[in-house]
Amino acid sequence: MKKVALIDYSSSSVSLLIAKTEGSVMESLFHTRTPLSFASTIYQDRELTEIEILEVLDITDSFIENAKSKGVNTLYAIASASLSSIKEFDSVLKMISEKTNLTIYKLDIATEAEARIFANERYSILPNTVLVDFGSNTMKLYSFSDYISTVPIGPITIYEDFVSEVIPTQQEAKSIKNAIRATLDEANLPEEGFFDNAVLAGVYAWVIYQLYSEYYKLEYNHGEMIIQYKKLRKLCKYLIKSEERSMLILKNAPELMKQAVPAVILAKELLRRFKINNIVISDLGVKEGILKSIVQGKREQKGLTLEEK
Repeated sequence: MKKVALIDYSSSSVSLLIAKTEGSVMESLFHTRTPLSFASTIYQDRELTEIEILEVLDITDSFIENAKSKGVNTLYAIASASLSSIKEFDSVLKMISEKTNLTIYKLDIATEAEARIFANERYSILPNTVLVDFGSNTMKLYSFSDYISTVPIGPITIYEDFVSEVIPTQQEAKSIKNAIRATLDEANLPEEGFFDNAVLAGVYAWVIYQLYSEYYKLEYNHGEMIIQYKKLRKLCKYLIKSEERSMLILKNAPELMKQAVPAVILAKELLRRFKINNIVISDLGVKEGILKSIVQGKREQKGLTLEEK
């Protein structure tokens, strides 16, 4: 048995995935994500400050030490396509590579799509299934055939455009709902009934399920994580109206407090759009797809050999 790991650089966070492998079989062991403190202030052509660059370097160092302490043999690294919007981030990645000897592979949108689908290929047996990935600023929809669509809305953009405090007020939530519906209408998506099943992937999908399972007192051990639309709608109302909502969010999504409610509203509106009643939550995304393809010999990528501590 060997252990491999992958660091993923995106415009909102840096993540670490550690997995064990036996031949071509891979099983995830550990996953952690560190949000970037400056994520919500990134915009086109803004250069990162020295302090912001040091933050990325420090996170990288801590992840490498974490991987070493857990007995990882080989460490890989990727950079999200979303980083292309940050001026001169290539120089930051080059700085990281020179400092750590880590080779960072920049992904394009097509490669990310292939990785997401590959990571979630087991769901291809479900008929007429849409795979939904919530990014911070965009939402991507995939099918297991040729369909792909990018919708220009995400939890961070919703928060920045509509929320004045940490959690949306009822009036703000109403504005969010209307904006999401308008965006979905303009996105040239298939009509209701086109998809029978939905698989939600990504960090925000996991946050939605944590809130959902806590609210309904569900215990997750093994097997699929399922959300029912009617129950999600009830949770959404609670997160908008209840005076106790802050405690639920603080307990289950402390790092994503500002994006948690927008993510739930976005999921609810998307499922309403397609009239889908049961949703599978997947914790598999680009990282898992890329690492799985490396382990199975379907992707060539140079890794960094680590010495155990």
